[in-house]
Amino acid sequence: MCLSTVYKNTMEPQSVVMRNVMRIECKDGCVILTDLMDRQVAIEGQLEQANLVDGFVIVKETV
Repeated sequence: MCLSTVYKNTMEPQSVVMRNVMRIECKDGCVILTDLMDRQVAIEGQLEQANLVDGFVIVKETV
């Protein structure tokens, strides 16, 4: 199972949006994240980078 930590804009500890993300959906200008506990977070923006081997994703937030 590949779980990831999602960061907003930069890969820094203070930029963590959600850990243990199992699903990412891009829809209508939003990136919707779902974790193992089925909690969801939506960020207005776009997927910038996903590295599933190292377990991180960066979402570029729309300003």
